[in-house]
Amino acid sequence: MTPKLIVAISTLLLNITAGVVILFTMLLAMNGFSGSDAEYGLIAYIVLAILISISMSIGAFLLTHFLLKKQFTSAPSVLIAILVFAIAGVVLKMVSSLIGIDLADYVRVNY
Repeated sequence: MTPKLIVAISTLLLNITAGVVILFTMLLAMNGFSGSDAEYGLIAYIVLAILISISMSIGAFLLTHFLLKKQFTSAPSVLIAILVFAIAGVVLKMVSSLIGIDLADYVRVNY
């Protein structure tokens, strides 16, 4: 049970860190937007980032459980799960930041 908890917490922390860095990058990208227009994009990104962080942490927990069942030792199981789900989380957060920027642009143009 200990390797699975380590993986879940580590993946969650890595995803949160990446989410904060991507959020600040997103704020720089949305420099020309007014506050009311950018608000929609930021809220969409934050909601998606939280969902991605939680799902990546659960996925890493389950992958570690699966690998341990397949007779992998703890260290490779932990490293594989963290690498797979941390990278997937960063990629999904980049996509969600683009979704947030597009949503803010849509609101700016149409409303």
